[in-house]
Amino acid sequence: MTEERERYRTGSTDGAEPPLTTEDLVAAAHAQRQGIPYETGKQWLARLPERLRELADLILGGQMQGGEVAYAVAALIDSIENAPTDARKVH
Repeated sequence: MTEERERYRTGSTDGAEPPLTTEDLVAAAHAQRQGIPYETGKQWLARLPERLRELADLILGGQMQGGEVAYAVAALIDSIENAPTDARKVH
């Protein structure tokens, strides 16, 4: 670590590795899903309220730490971004 970086250390969150970003977590969630098909956008939207309620209950119950919550949100983002569109078109 350079002298300049040492001067700016502020606490236990500082480490040798840079802090994770949302994009890092989304990429990790995407890597975890390799080989698992994504739900269509319609399927995903139908289950979204249930998933958000479950997430909120876990948070309110103290069963998730901040990093776990951030990963859960990143997994939702990945699911949204990679949901296949419905192939059939209604005429």
